Amino acid sequence: MKKFLCALLLMVVLPVYASHIVGGEFELIHISGYTYQLNLIYYFDELNGLQANKTQDLIIHTKIFRSVDGALMDLVDIPFVSQSMVAYTQPACSNNYIRTSRQYYSTVITLSPDKYNDPGGYYVVWERCCRNYTITNIISEEPPVPGVSSPDASGQTFYLKFPPVVKNGQQFINSSPHLFPPLSDYACPGRPYYVNFAGVDDDNDSIAYSLTTPFDTQDHNTYPNFGPAPYPDVRWASPYSINNIIGGAPDLRISADGLLTCTPVNQGLFVFAVKAEEFRNGQKIGETRRDFQMLVVNGCQPDQPPKITGKKLTDAGFTYVDNMTVSYANTVADADRCIEVQVSDPDSNDPSQNFSEHVSIRVIAMNFKKTDLGNSVLPTVTSATLANGQTVVFRICFPKCPFINAPYQIGIIAMDDACSLPMTDTLRVVVNTQPPPNSNAYFVPPKITTAQLYEGGSGSWPFVAKDNDGDDLVLSVIPDGFVLQDVGMTYSLLNQTKGSANGNIGWNAQCKKYEFAKKTDFTIRVLVDDQDQCNIVHYDTAIFHLKVILPEIIPKLKIYNENRSLEFTNKDIEVSLGHIGFDILGTDTNVSAIDTLNLSLKSATGTITPRDYTFANAVGLHVVESKFSWDPTCDIFKDGSYDNQYKFQFIVTNNHCKTPTFDTASVRVRIKDVDSNDKTFLPANVITTYPDHCNDFFAIDDGYEGEPACEGSTTTRVLPNAPVDNCSNQFEHVKIYDRWGKLVFESNDRKFRWYAQNESAGVYYYLIKFTKKEYKSSLTVLH
Repeated sequence: MKKFLCALLLMVVLPVYASHIVGGEFELIHISGYTYQLNLIYYFDELNGLQANKTQDLIIHTKIFRSVDGALMDLVDIPFVSQSMVAYTQPACSNNYIRTSRQYYSTVITLSPDKYNDPGGYYVVWERCCRNYTITNIISEEPPVPGVSSPDASGQTFYLKFPPVVKNGQQFINSSPHLFPPLSDYACPGRPYYVNFAGVDDDNDSIAYSLTTPFDTQDHNTYPNFGPAPYPDVRWASPYSINNIIGGAPDLRISADGLLTCTPVNQGLFVFAVKAEEFRNGQKIGETRRDFQMLVVNGCQPDQPPKITGKKLTDAGFTYVDNMTVSYANTVADADRCIEVQVSDPDSNDPSQNFSEHVSIRVIAMNFKKTDLGNSVLPTVTSATLANGQTVVFRICFPKCPFINAPYQIGIIAMDDACSLPMTDTLRVVVNTQPPPNSNAYFVPPKITTAQLYEGGSGSWPFVAKDNDGDDLVLSVIPDGFVLQDVGMTYSLLNQTKGSANGNIGWNAQCKKYEFAKKTDFTIRVLVDDQDQCNIVHYDTAIFHLKVILPEIIPKLKIYNENRSLEFTNKDIEVSLGHIGFDILGTDTNVSAIDTLNLSLKSATGTITPRDYTFANAVGLHVVESKFSWDPTCDIFKDGSYDNQYKFQFIVTNNHCKTPTFDTASVRVRIKDVDSNDKTFLPANVITTYPDHCNDFFAIDDGYEGEPACEGSTTTRVLPNAPVDNCSNQFEHVKIYDRWGKLVFESNDRKFRWYAQNESAGVYYYLIKFTKKEYKSSLTVLH
């Protein structure tokens, strides 16, 4: 095992009075319903931190804010749970120089959907001072007076942003990225440094990693009194910045998938922050910030990387360096489907290394994913100790079934035991393995089906799959952007045996289940694959393009007079006070038997709100009809005005499933008082009792229908044109006097008759009284 130079390292030990924060992050993990586990990971410097700081943090007091406006949502106390020590890649290399503990705090909280529903999301924060005082790349100085806040101290704001727990009325379940590894090893100047700094996501969301300037605290008290964002950045010490974090060549960088790399140049203690942004369906839903420190020390023992080379079994020597490609037919025996790699290390010839070097190999998947790849290709023994320039040979054998249905690439990595991270060399091998013979499963033509049906109809379309090897078939259905049952479709596998299967896609296109006006074209793919020896995915596809034809739904509404001789649809009509009647007719060209027309009066407005009219809503299939009737009286006129305006609007609706259509029609009615004038009013001035029945009574209104015609005449008698009764001028009474002023006749009936049989011949006088006028004149009676 390599040793580093203890004396040199002890020269850079941090001061005993240094603070303790190494870094950390939040985690928010969904448990069930709206219950979540909130964790805080807090890394503590065990060598330089004051142990009393731990007891002060047995409970941490966090705050949750709303992102859109910084409103405080909750105060959450998180108790201490456990402590564990950070493990190192090469434990013997630490020499008790780096000792970091992982302080774990956790509690269970409920995020109510009534409270945590803002689309902008929320964030949880906690602030703590102070970071170590000997950090090289930021200003983080020890307070001149212990226990007193210093503006040049630097703290850490722990920060996690999370989405609402409901979106669009539905529960939105999410766990933040978690299980992030710590930075456990120190780095050496001039030597490449690498570490996987990525976490995992329980929801399979995408995590994008990037370096960012660490947050400072809003004040520099031990426990800052913090509020909502924004949070200040730490102050970089010259010449460091977000683009020059450690002064490396190359400088510190992180890949999008979380691999942290650099080659330091100078010793020191460097703080950095990583932002892990969480994406779902292309939309950012959360963010976790992680702070950590990297220690770069001088005194690392010089070390040279191992060297790995490869050869095929038939080759004379190890000629492949860095890259190698091999191909195997499916007739090759298992023992021959192998390569050999040779590992050497110059340090095995170095007297300072005691002419000895320990090496090992491991393997990684490069263009596919497989975590246990080593169990499939590596030999039982994967390490050796080289002495005096020796080499070691390992045999790498490949399974008969390829890992993917294409040439796959693996990396065979040779490692030594350098401090603090192994030096490595990699041989990249492309393996093209021909799988065992197999006939792929297939669909019997037709493979593409195009069909349509009318809304409300149903249909079924078959598929048949075969496999000539008689393998078991695996079938699946993939609708293109919809759920089968939501639109009334079914996928049925009717019969399946080895090497054969058949089924169908069924569709009952009832629009009561789905609003087809939004989508009429549907594509369904049915996939078939066989369970061959290697389970290589090679599926065939049957495609169904199905379309629903929507009915022509165009309801129409017409308004007529009562006998349908005139159309009043959307017209203005003028009538005198009296009876008003309409016939309202709705029709529809739709042929669907499941739809009905509904006719109703949508609104009735006017100068004076109309009332006492009659109209009944009606329901019918394709045709619907109802009558409107109104007999307004004089009480519709107010304040001396006898001219009113009204509008009656009707609506006919075809309640077609989820997409009702309608038509409206209205009629505007102007109602005026009955015209009343006396321009041609001239009452009779003579009546007789002669038996010729001419002029034998005095009257001003109709009523002759029952009277005999004048002798020798066939025409109906013509009465004087008395003013018509209306709302402002009405007949009140008639009085007839003899020449001495005696009242001989009176009546309040407009249709009065005075025959004067019992009166003597002579001159009489009448008084006809209307609301607005009186008519007086003489009347001669002849016997």
